[in-house]
Amino acid sequence: MAYNHTIDKLKFLAAIAVVLIHTTGSIKQFNLDTLANYHIYRPVLDIAVPFFFAASGYFLSHKSASYIPGYVKKISYIYISFTLFYIFYKLLIILSDRLVLNTPFWVNFHSVIKGLTIKGFLNGTLGSFHLWYLPALILAALLLLICLKFALRPSIVFLAAGVLYVAFLTGIVTFNNVFVYGGFAKGFFYLAMGYYLGKKNIEHLRNPLLGFAVAVILYTYLSYYHYNLNVIFLGAATYYLMVFAIRNPGKRTFLSGMGPASLNIYILHVFVYQTINKLYIYGGSEDFYRYPSYYAIVIFAAVILPIFIFKPVDKLWSAPVSKWMYNLAK
Repeated sequence: MAYNHTIDKLKFLAAIAVVLIHTTGSIKQFNLDTLANYHIYRPVLDIAVPFFFAASGYFLSHKSASYIPGYVKKISYIYISFTLFYIFYKLLIILSDRLVLNTPFWVNFHSVIKGLTIKGFLNGTLGSFHLWYLPALILAALLLLICLKFALRPSIVFLAAGVLYVAFLTGIVTFNNVFVYGGFAKGFFYLAMGYYLGKKNIEHLRNPLLGFAVAVILYTYLSYYHYNLNVIFLGAATYYLMVFAIRNPGKRTFLSGMGPASLNIYILHVFVYQTINKLYIYGGSEDFYRYPSYYAIVIFAAVILPIFIFKPVDKLWSAPVSKWMYNLAK
């Protein structure tokens, strides 16, 4: 297959969207949100994670079933190593809070230890809330592998994933609330979507950008008024965006060259912006979230810094931890 540079471009933009979701959350949290500074754009950002899943499904559609176990192992190593990274980071924050703010060390330490549960590991929140994406991707890929072992057609895989997702959304199945943010049911649906589109002839689908625009507008409108049906249009928007990307693979540009950095940004942006938040607090600013300059600084830093610090973090932390896990698995 021809390399798809458009998907790489969109992955980078999706990573920025995830940064915006998390860094602007305080606008809503502290009741500073208005239509202009939050609601007009916030729902559009929700397409980021579904697109990541769908892009992974498209990637796997051009691989054999024998490739998936190695893919799952790679993602598992990343997940476990950065879960441990964020646990270590939490402990460092507890220590620095004690030194700078004179907060109770052992109370906070006990709180972190108490939160180290099997449920947290399964739902991806053991180290940091945003890592839920990785175990969801792992489980979605394993479900795809099972489907391929049974030689199910791509359309049947997509249909089965849709049924599972609807059952989850309607509360027919809840998985005992082990999985958060839609978990692997959401992940499998969008992964199966990308896999299906990678196998399907989509040349007859006209004006995917128009379909995407209409779906985004409807999703934004329904999200603003808290209608649960908005999830239908999020799915439609992701579908049409994937169709556009597949039909227009594009050429290599600076933006597409940043695509591989999307995972780096996703994994480390929380480390960057939480560190910046702590620096504001340690500097005596308790209401930093009220100032536009804070958002400009934290968004820029949370996008740019992970690109540069991922390699040293990987070399000093992730790679040794992954090697240790590999040796354990022998």
